[in-house]
Amino acid sequence: MGSLFSALTSAGQSLKAFEQAIEVTQNNVANANSPGYADQVPQLISQDFLSNTHSTAGGVAEVTDDTRNAYADTAVRQQLSLQGMYQQLQTTLAPLQNVFDVSANSAIPGALNQLFQSFSAWASQPNNADFQNSVIDAAQQTATAFQQASLQLNQIQTSTTNDIQSTVAQINQDAAQIQALNQQIAKNSTPNAGLQAQLESALENLSGQANIQVLRGIGGTATVLLGGQTALVEGLQMTPIQAANDPASNAGNPGAAPNVIIQDASGKDITSEITGGSLAGLLNVRNKLIPSLIGGGQQVGGLNTLAQGLADSVNNILTQAVTPAGQPGTALFTYNASAPAGIAGSLNVAAGITGSALAAATTGANAVANGAALTLAALDSTSPGPVNGQGFTQYFATLAASVGNAVNNATNQASAQSSLVAQAKSLQQQVSGVSLDEEAIRLVQLQSAYQAASKVVTVINEMTQSLLAITI
Repeated sequence: MGSLFSALTSAGQSLKAFEQAIEVTQNNVANANSPGYADQVPQLISQDFLSNTHSTAGGVAEVTDDTRNAYADTAVRQQLSLQGMYQQLQTTLAPLQNVFDVSANSAIPGALNQLFQSFSAWASQPNNADFQNSVIDAAQQTATAFQQASLQLNQIQTSTTNDIQSTVAQINQDAAQIQALNQQIAKNSTPNAGLQAQLESALENLSGQANIQVLRGIGGTATVLLGGQTALVEGLQMTPIQAANDPASNAGNPGAAPNVIIQDASGKDITSEITGGSLAGLLNVRNKLIPSLIGGGQQVGGLNTLAQGLADSVNNILTQAVTPAGQPGTALFTYNASAPAGIAGSLNVAAGITGSALAAATTGANAVANGAALTLAALDSTSPGPVNGQGFTQYFATLAASVGNAVNNATNQASAQSSLVAQAKSLQQQVSGVSLDEEAIRLVQLQSAYQAASKVVTVINEMTQSLLAITI
């Protein structure tokens, strides 16, 4: 009888092991498409039967293996970080293309073209009041075009700053979620595939926001280092980051907007550690590209340089000439020279100027009645040009090309990263993804084994009943 009871115990343990394995398999099928889930493989281990001590009743035990692969997961997070950066660059750079459109119908190139055409018409008849007034009108349109472009760039700058703040808030929110999952994982004495899936999904989401390094702790908790250096989540603790203005960044140009920096909880500047994710893309546009156009702490900005070069060149020619009445010429444009980063936004036509005040004639021994007007008409095509050796239209095209190149590079890199993310995820799926075909085969095998163990229990039960009947 003792042997029968031991066999029954062994069969019962086997049934329990098969039942656990079936539950694991069913859970795999249910979570096959769950983000971050790794296939759990039930392993059935035979146990020796030690009749002398009865410490082990034999049978089968179930142990679950987690197929999660740290290398594959890290590769996915790294590619997601780069993808997030280039996709953010695409999004943030798109509005800049509207400002720097090189077609003749766009605001600044169109206004410049109209201005120099008006100079040419005026040169043909320097005393014609209509042509004089056309110059004033074209100059006003040009000033307005620069003002609007400056306003648009400042709005894009503000919007980008707001996006940085939102992204930092999202990073802190993702970090808080990881902290909460760490706390739940730490409370479990046994591994929990569901919690690990949620944790990996949260880590991938965070990777799209910024470049991170993940270190796994005991039990499966995650320590997250921002940029591989600053602890964002450390075990059960979470340390938030923040975005702030860097007052020292505009010391060389007080009128410009300061750079935006990222600080840890102690106020340390960790901006240099952010090299991936959407946050890196936003910081690149906010602190580098936009200042190169509208001005920053250490630079006037291309648009301001163009506006100042145009105004100074035109004004220098007019103020050295004389009007048909023999009066000294006056400046056509004005701007606020005390704020170099705001020159384009302050560009305007001199208050109260009239067409009759325009000076078309050059002075001196070789005075020409329309000499100044002719010089103005050819000003954009002179070589070397008046703005860093380039003409006004050419210089604007250079600015537009820098924006266009940045957009094209971001677009190409984003496309390439999409392919690399797909490859990384494919590898991850091969290593730790759930195969429904494999799970179906395993389920059939486990069900057959379960039925066989059940049959053993039935046979032992029948034998026990027969022995009891004989005894009675």
